[in-house]
Amino acid sequence: MTVGSTDQVAQVFIVLNPVAGRSVIDAVRATLDRHFDPQAWNCELYETTGAEDVAELVRDAVERGCDMVVAAGGDGTISAVANGLAHTEIPLGILPIGTANVLAQELGIPLDLDAACHLLTDQHAQTCLDAMQVDDHLFILQIAIGIESLMIRDTARAAKRRFGRLAYIWTALRWLVGYQPRRFTIAVDNQRLRPRASQVLIANGGTLGMQPFRWGNEIVPNDGCIDVCIISARTILDYLSLVWHVVRGQSHRSHKIRCLTAQQTVVISSDHRLPVQGDGEIIGHTPVRIQVVPQAVRVIVPVQ
Repeated sequence: MTVGSTDQVAQVFIVLNPVAGRSVIDAVRATLDRHFDPQAWNCELYETTGAEDVAELVRDAVERGCDMVVAAGGDGTISAVANGLAHTEIPLGILPIGTANVLAQELGIPLDLDAACHLLTDQHAQTCLDAMQVDDHLFILQIAIGIESLMIRDTARAAKRRFGRLAYIWTALRWLVGYQPRRFTIAVDNQRLRPRASQVLIANGGTLGMQPFRWGNEIVPNDGCIDVCIISARTILDYLSLVWHVVRGQSHRSHKIRCLTAQQTVVISSDHRLPVQGDGEIIGHTPVRIQVVPQAVRVIVPVQ
């Protein structure tokens, strides 16, 4: 399908995060101008400030009759835009200019900006992604509590812009030294557990954001369920063993990971209050209740 291939001019609403990742905003604008020919595309560009309700802006654009909504930013920007498109027929286009760009990697969307723009304006396919709902907000890729949420909370924006993904790795290494697993109470559908864990990951995709690291090929974002991964690594040797399995895409074989599948709800609390991250942003603290929302958002992807 090519949205811009008919004689009618397509209406496109672009949400651009001007401080995403290490992008140069003028170069991003120039790339958009090159690819979205005004004879075929009527583009409305909105640059976020961090104070607005992005989902509401997207819903307004949908009501005005737009044919596509594009998220130009990182996973947090994509998540915010997806909230405004939930349960509509309007497709989400992704221009990955963030730090990790995990969802783009999961879906096979090019990380090169020119190639990602070309995907939107030329031949492409669509798929419907599941989502995870916390309160009234949807998250597409993952929700995590533990080492990862502490890493995201404590990595400064300036460090991300200067060092990219390495900034996250450095913060994670600082937290790993001496970190002890916490006691969690986890309810997955009708199953209840009380594990000690260094991290609890609620995953809608297997990508970790840096190749070749994957939780596993069996975790996909459009199968109608989400996966709960309970990680109980404690020592450096535990983490090295975990990394070995993850690099090989065999995390399910590690004795330090237990995975369960949720089709309805996941409820997580912890004996010590911990931050919760959703799609790369801190969204609150434990306890947290997550609802599975199948086929929530339609997304543009490469033709297979």
